[in-house]
Amino acid sequence: MRFAVEYTTKSGMVGLIIFSARDMNSAQIYMEELITYHGHDHVYNLNELTEGTVAELFRLYPRIANVTVRGNIPVKGHD
Repeated sequence: MRFAVEYTTKSGMVGLIIFSARDMNSAQIYMEELITYHGHDHVYNLNELTEGTVAELFRLYPRIANVTVRGNIPVKGHD
């Protein structure tokens, strides 16, 4: 099964982690390990990904999509 989760590091960086786990219980254990062993300050908004598409990620994590810095990446329909 595929899952995604938002996180915040102790330095204030936010992001999204996409990972595989056997079931929801295993995914929750992985979330706890992110805090305990990998230095993430806050891990939240765990979702199972059923479609596995970028559109699904945008729908489930609109806050992350809205704060992404796109820099010089062209926007569709703009040259």
